[in-house]
Amino acid sequence: MNKLAVAYCRVSTDEQADKGLSMDVQEEACTRAIQEQGFNLLKVIRDEGKSAGTLNRPGIRELIGLVENEEINAVFTISSDRMNRNTGDYLWLTNLFRKNDIELRYVYQANLDDSATSRTMGTIMATFNELTRLQTSEKVKKVLGAKVLAGYFPELAPVGYKNTDNTDPKADRLARKVIMPDSMAPLVTEAFRLFSTGDFNGYDLCDLMGEKGLRTRNGKRMLPSRFYELLKNRVYIGEVRWGKITNPEGKHEPLIDKETFQRVQMVLQGHNKHACRRRKYTWLLSGFVHCPRHGKRYTAEWHLNKKISYYHCTNKSGCGRYIETGKLEEMVADKFKNLEFHPDFINKIIEKAKASFYQSRSDYDAKRQALVNQRTAYEAKLAAAETKMLEGTLLDEDYKRIRTGIKREISTLEERIHDLNNRQEVKLDIAKEILSFASDIHVTYKNSPPNIKRHILSLFWNKFEVQEGVIIKSVPSMLFQHLIELQQMYLKNQNPQNTGDFDVLINSTTGLRGQDSNLEPSR
Repeated sequence: MNKLAVAYCRVSTDEQADKGLSMDVQEEACTRAIQEQGFNLLKVIRDEGKSAGTLNRPGIRELIGLVENEEINAVFTISSDRMNRNTGDYLWLTNLFRKNDIELRYVYQANLDDSATSRTMGTIMATFNELTRLQTSEKVKKVLGAKVLAGYFPELAPVGYKNTDNTDPKADRLARKVIMPDSMAPLVTEAFRLFSTGDFNGYDLCDLMGEKGLRTRNGKRMLPSRFYELLKNRVYIGEVRWGKITNPEGKHEPLIDKETFQRVQMVLQGHNKHACRRRKYTWLLSGFVHCPRHGKRYTAEWHLNKKISYYHCTNKSGCGRYIETGKLEEMVADKFKNLEFHPDFINKIIEKAKASFYQSRSDYDAKRQALVNQRTAYEAKLAAAETKMLEGTLLDEDYKRIRTGIKREISTLEERIHDLNNRQEVKLDIAKEILSFASDIHVTYKNSPPNIKRHILSLFWNKFEVQEGVIIKSVPSMLFQHLIELQQMYLKNQNPQNTGDFDVLINSTTGLRGQDSNLEPSR
């Protein structure tokens, strides 16, 4: 009779470097035993980098399928701890083998028969295997906890960081593996900055950042659920956490400041009154336009086969005329047309923006030069190694090992320089936008994308009251009101001292009544 057997091999992640447990050694021992004991090898099943604490392993699931389908007669493995390190799983699996007349044979361990004594000894051995796993788990937890207390991130780096070797030769055991910003870091920083404005919901911003190149470690676009998790992760402000252990002073470089992180959490909790949920269509003035008659917010929708969209009051019984979205948005844009900062205030903004940028450029130059110096030092070491190799004072194997290590360090430094350059470019763009905004508010508003327009709106206006298709009152924001009171803002071509001119801007409806765009469309 042709008796078929499979060889089952497994190593955990921690056992990968142990040559005595390597997959090849296990496979060779099992296949040799299969031949010597008169079985024919059906296949070798391998579970590489898998824990024996669960049966949820690809190899074990495949093995169970072969057993249940009665395709094999025996299973060979080097020892019982390759199959299980969980007593309950051991009892379930051996019972499955017993019901299907499958022989379980060990290569490096005494085989047991079906007697009461053997079955008891097998259970005892399984208990010791589980004990070993639990003890190892305890040791790992202690090491990871100590790593956190020392300020080092203990696990796979989140998006925006990468795991790498510590370049400090004097680093202690806990600091040998660290995390540092990678090419995704500027995108993570931008995501926090944009979400903190309250002008985005997570779904839209996830789409936007995906278009800009934000990806998971597998190179896939991030799902909204994962994106929300990213926005809540405190590792980005320099905090290290593992289980119940927290260290607020991590040794890695933060990607955002704590103030921005807190603003993001407020938006997530729904505290930002202008934050809006995701809709099929996004309307610029959602949350800003109100009906004074019914005390309700305006909404917008498409009509006439979606060729024209209109804003209207959400009162169930109706509320006067609808107004085309483009026309109302143009009326709101006109509110910025005559606004101008006081020259002294503009100068202060410019000076502040320049000082901030020059400081960041100084920091950038220092950090970049330090990285360039490190790269030059490694290049010098590589050149020295090449000279020694050519002179015959350095063995080829030693040279290859040194070259590989140096090349890896140089590659890491070049990535850090690239990331640093990207961050500096973002800061320059921000400085340019600030200068443009200070010189001409209206032009900046008109040329901005919708998300920036909403941010500018929230800086100046709390809400607009619209009735019969016209803006009858514009309620300024607290910031705008303070600027008026401090005489740091005025209307163009008007006396900066005469703050009463703003009454026209806030309450006037001149030139708006009677426009055709205010007519309610036929429905």
